Amino acid sequence: MKPRHLIAGACLVAIGSAAHADVITDWNIVAGDTIVAAKLGTPPANRVIAIVQTAVNDAVIAAGSRADTSVDAAVAAANRVTLAKLLPSQEAAVTTAYQAALAKIADGPAKAAGIAAGEKAAGAVLARRLDDGAGTPERYRPHTAAGTYVPTPAVAAPQWVQRKPWNMAGPAQFRPGPPPALSSAQWARDYEEVRLVGSKVSTKRSAEQTDIARFWDYSLPPIYHAVLRSVATQPNRSVAQNARLFATAAQAMDDGLIAGLDAKYHYNFWRPVTAIRNGDLDGHDGTPLEAGWSSLIDAPMHPEYPSTHSILAGAMASILQAEAGTAGLPVLSTSSPTLGGATRKWKSLDDFTREVAVSRIWGGIHFRTATDVGLVMGRQIGAQAVAQFALAPAGDAKLVERVAAKGVQVYECRADKAASNGAQWVFVAPQADLFDAEGKPSGTHYAGPHWEAADGSKIVGKVEARADAPQAGAIPWLLLSARSVGSSGRYASVTSIQRVNTVGGTAPAQRCDKSAIGKVDKVPYTADYLLYAS
Repeated sequence: MKPRHLIAGACLVAIGSAAHADVITDWNIVAGDTIVAAKLGTPPANRVIAIVQTAVNDAVIAAGSRADTSVDAAVAAANRVTLAKLLPSQEAAVTTAYQAALAKIADGPAKAAGIAAGEKAAGAVLARRLDDGAGTPERYRPHTAAGTYVPTPAVAAPQWVQRKPWNMAGPAQFRPGPPPALSSAQWARDYEEVRLVGSKVSTKRSAEQTDIARFWDYSLPPIYHAVLRSVATQPNRSVAQNARLFATAAQAMDDGLIAGLDAKYHYNFWRPVTAIRNGDLDGHDGTPLEAGWSSLIDAPMHPEYPSTHSILAGAMASILQAEAGTAGLPVLSTSSPTLGGATRKWKSLDDFTREVAVSRIWGGIHFRTATDVGLVMGRQIGAQAVAQFALAPAGDAKLVERVAAKGVQVYECRADKAASNGAQWVFVAPQADLFDAEGKPSGTHYAGPHWEAADGSKIVGKVEARADAPQAGAIPWLLLSARSVGSSGRYASVTSIQRVNTVGGTAPAQRCDKSAIGKVDKVPYTADYLLYAS
């Protein structure tokens, strides 16, 4: 996924031409165009837009809670502060857009209060994210033998594997298993498919497939955010809904690139152009060498597996599916500078995600397994972002500690006349040890539910909201209100708790019927608990 640094200004207009629903979508177009003008690559561009949209969402929450505060002014101020700070080369253009937006808002206390709210929200997000690891020095070592020449262009964002994610527990949380073994039939199928349809001179690829590959050669945020605007510009949507939608998607896409680059540099799998020109080296009779083979579009400067474009599309699909619920989605559309500003449309999320994924095969830069795996990763990352936003604590809550839990969820088989077999598993209590950020024991978690620190401070929680876990077979994510029931100390100030990143813990798989009533089972689980204080 490489940037297109020399896109004509007219192409920016094409991407930003969707109907303007409100101040959120208007400024989203400005932010996207500003990022493109700054000539950022795809990973840093998504980091910037995630910071911007998060600040905008926080500003809307802050301004919307007061009748005497202009939401439009807050959104404008949040955009100005974040864009000017992150993209100083574009400060003049950002200031011009900001002044034009403020000119439309009547002067007075509400406008001043909105500006203050937006600036405060932006400052807080910038403070949290400026040390997220993006500035870590790049120390990538090209793979070679001493004295042997290898091409030396800089690879893309190797330091991204050390970044602090938005919602994931760490960059490797969704790291997939390895790519297909070079001795496998799956590898031979992947190889032969891209060799035939992904070549620059392929006779197997149709004209439409060529156009689609060139269309999705573009990967900067505007091409995906225009898809979001297909939903955001629908009637009867509020500014708050749209602020949350763009923040959720931007965080998920940034996390998706962190996860994707973590897996890429972990496995370091070769691109088709390398594999096909060395088809005699993999030990498989079904992968014929083709001298001089080249891909339709230029291969990005990072390893092949998995496809990060597919991760972005999968994340977008999870978020839009959650946004639509049972109401359904409008026709989705976006435009691409790498196909002359052409617009494409999709009637379903499956059509959209399949097209993005297969475009990378037709472009000759990915094997099919990498795109399939990328879609799965993206859907998980998108679902996690949806759950995280659904469980956001109310008010001005501050994260004070993150603890990891390892233990069991206790269940008992109890009689239930409504159950088909006369009984069902009923959750009884958790039993877990808690560990701090350094992995040191810090307390326990038990019935109530209680969290007790080693210093004797103790809180009890009450479930306020829940969301399905992104990973199958895991207990739900929760938001709980909390109150102190112990001595002063580590946990005494906690007012809200999120249970996230759950693994395992669901009801036992074995049968619960009348003959098993009274049986107790303990199911292993792990989770992270995020502790907030108002």
